[in-house]
Amino acid sequence: MNTPPESRAWRQLNEHAAAQLPADFPDRVLRRIRLAHAERTGAARFFLHPFAVSAYTAAFCFVLVVILHTRSTAEANERHLAEWHEVAMQTASLDPL
Repeated sequence: MNTPPESRAWRQLNEHAAAQLPADFPDRVLRRIRLAHAERTGAARFFLHPFAVSAYTAAFCFVLVVILHTRSTAEANERHLAEWHEVAMQTASLDPL
């Protein structure tokens, strides 16, 4: 249901949602997040740091690209060598010597 924010229905939905949550809900959520962050060990903080996650993702992508490039290059080399072998065989059959 996409209602514009200025509509009466939107206000009613907002009031209904606000009535469902306790008044201290935002404070409890923030307190819980801070507590969970404080309980993490140094290693967990390091490995879950956004920069570290970005670095892992970049390294994984780089390794994946290298593997795929190596496979496709090897397949292309095999195909080209087979084609040149066929050309060499045909040329040898035409050579009178």
